[in-house]
Amino acid sequence: MKYEAIAPCLFGMEATVSFELKNMGIKVLNVSDGRVTFEGDAFEIVRANLSLRTAERVLIKVGEFKAYSFEQLYQGILKLPFENYIPKDAEFPISKAKSINSKLFSKSDIQSVAKKAVVERLKQKHKVQTLPETGALHPIIIFINKDVVEVTIDTTGPALHKRGYREKSGGAPIRETLAAFMVMLTPWRENRTLVDPMCGSGTILIEAALYGAGIMPGINRNFTGENLSFLPKHVWQTERNEALSQEKDVQFKLKGYDIDEDVIELAKENAELAGVGHLIDFEVKDMTTWETDEEYGFIITNPPYGERLSAEEDITEFYKEMGKVFKNLKNWSYYLITTLEDVDKIMDIPFQKKRKLYNGMLKSYYYQYLGPRPQK
Repeated sequence: MKYEAIAPCLFGMEATVSFELKNMGIKVLNVSDGRVTFEGDAFEIVRANLSLRTAERVLIKVGEFKAYSFEQLYQGILKLPFENYIPKDAEFPISKAKSINSKLFSKSDIQSVAKKAVVERLKQKHKVQTLPETGALHPIIIFINKDVVEVTIDTTGPALHKRGYREKSGGAPIRETLAAFMVMLTPWRENRTLVDPMCGSGTILIEAALYGAGIMPGINRNFTGENLSFLPKHVWQTERNEALSQEKDVQFKLKGYDIDEDVIELAKENAELAGVGHLIDFEVKDMTTWETDEEYGFIITNPPYGERLSAEEDITEFYKEMGKVFKNLKNWSYYLITTLEDVDKIMDIPFQKKRKLYNGMLKSYYYQYLGPRPQK
């Protein structure tokens, strides 16, 4: 059976999610703001959960309709085939409701009305008087955009950026999916040096190591979908075995620096939990004094900005110093994310690309400078 599914993501990352799905052999149906719709069978739904590096979750679409009133919401949900997904003993909370530019905007009321409609539908179709909800969890998510109601079942559980390796983090950590996105948008390959001179808890380097070694980001975590009635357990085992078979025995030149010794120890712990500790060298070092003898390499980093530095003057001076360090690396490529819109002017670096995206609620910019290729 083929399902219509949705992979939500941070704004600005949709094309990369679509690219990932197509690389898995999965048919993409539509790309819109913060969402990629695709078609897949049970194996492909599971594969997406295990393998997507830049999406936030995988949702199965139950149905869609327009609603301008709570009565229309109730009647619309009552018509959807929930019995095809939810057995009569399952637990089925309306775990999340979101409304944008719509007549219906009260999340609690949307959840309450939706729950009543789902209960009534399941009682009718399963021919029972009561629903005990003692079985496996089948979370339902309602998304209303411009009065169009989209009803889905969540197969992921905790969001996909929660890989399981970052039990602790330093101040203002970058989300794992965003770190993976930053790496995937570069031409870095495992035979080239990659440095994060302000590595914090190590997320960018860990995601680079996972990507370069072919380690699927969801291989070491659990999913709500493992207990969903329509995604059999043997499918999960088959896809996990396939994911493990794709892992590569490689050696990298990945280096992470930070001025804080405690943060470096934390990064080491995270890398070990992710299974890539042997691929990354972490060291206490001040970015403003860092230099290297290597002729070619990559810098991918999430430098301090906004709330992470106390005053505007501090930010400007810090980025000027960073610009001097980068410009001393004549043949290197560098990539950084920041909320500052004019970093190219402050750092005096002719970045070739500036991509706008959202880091959570923060409007951010991903600056990209690609240096010369190594001489053959």
